Amino acid sequence: MLLAEGGEHKILEIWETDDDRALSIEKLREKYIEYARLKFIRTPRLIVENVHTKWGIEVSSQVIKEWRQKSRTRGRIIAIQLLDAMLETAVLVRTEGDNKKTRGIESVSEFENYCRIEGKLNKIRIIVKKQPSRYFVYYFGAVQNNPPMADYS
Repeated sequence: MLLAEGGEHKILEIWETDDDRALSIEKLREKYIEYARLKFIRTPRLIVENVHTKWGIEVSSQVIKEWRQKSRTRGRIIAIQLLDAMLETAVLVRTEGDNKKTRGIESVSEFENYCRIEGKLNKIRIIVKKQPSRYFVYYFGAVQNNPPMADYS
C-alpha cells in the first residue's frame, strides 16, 4: 500500500502482490475475507473517527458481508485493506432518513473518497447507518473506475 500525493488530497494506492496474482479469484477473496475478519472484526469493536464529521464509526461485520457479496473483481477484493483509512478521510455527501424504515435506524449517510487500485483512480462509496447509540459502516465499495475528482474545497 502506498500513499500518493494528489494535488490537495492524499490518495491511497493499492496493488496486488505477486502472491495475490498467483491466487484464483476465489482464493483471493478467501484470503481477504480472513484479513478483514482479523483486522476489522474484533473485541472491543474497531471505531474509526471520521476527520470531517468527527463521528466515531464502528466497523461492523455487516460491512464485511456486503463487501464479500458485491466484490467481483480482483481490485475491489484487495480494496478492503483500505477500509479504515478510507472511512477516516471520507467526505460526507448526504444524510437522509432510512428509506427501508428499518427499526432502530435513525438515518443513513453516504460518504465518498478516492483511491488508486492497480494504478487506476476509483471512487469509493461508504454507507453509514445511525442508531441511537452508535454509527456503523454498512457498505464499502469501489463504485467507479477513473471518475472525475470531486472538489471538496
